[in-house]
Amino acid sequence: MKKQFNLVQAKEIQGRDKPVWLKHGRAFQSEDGKMRIKLESLPIPNADGDIWLNLFEDDGQQPGAVTPPKADYASEDNLSGFDDDIKF
Repeated sequence: MKKQFNLVQAKEIQGRDKPVWLKHGRAFQSEDGKMRIKLESLPIPNADGDIWLNLFEDDGQQPGAVTPPKADYASEDNLSGFDDDIKF
C-alpha cells in the first residue's frame, strides 16, 4: 500500500507565536520507496529566498474539518411536517 503525505509550508506571520501551515499538494510513496509529488499550488519563498516544504503523513483527517452528522432522512421524525398527498 502506498503511503500518502500532505505537502505543506510553514508561513511565519508577524504577531503570531506559531506559523500557519499552507498545504501545497500531496506526496505518494510506493512500496519500493519511490516518491511522487503533486503540487496543487506554488510555494512562496521566505525572506531569504528559500522554499522549505514539509511532508506530514496523511491520517485521512483535514485540519479543522468538521464531519457533519449523518441524517436519517427516511425516519418518521423527519417526515412529520409533510402531510400532502402528492403521488409519485
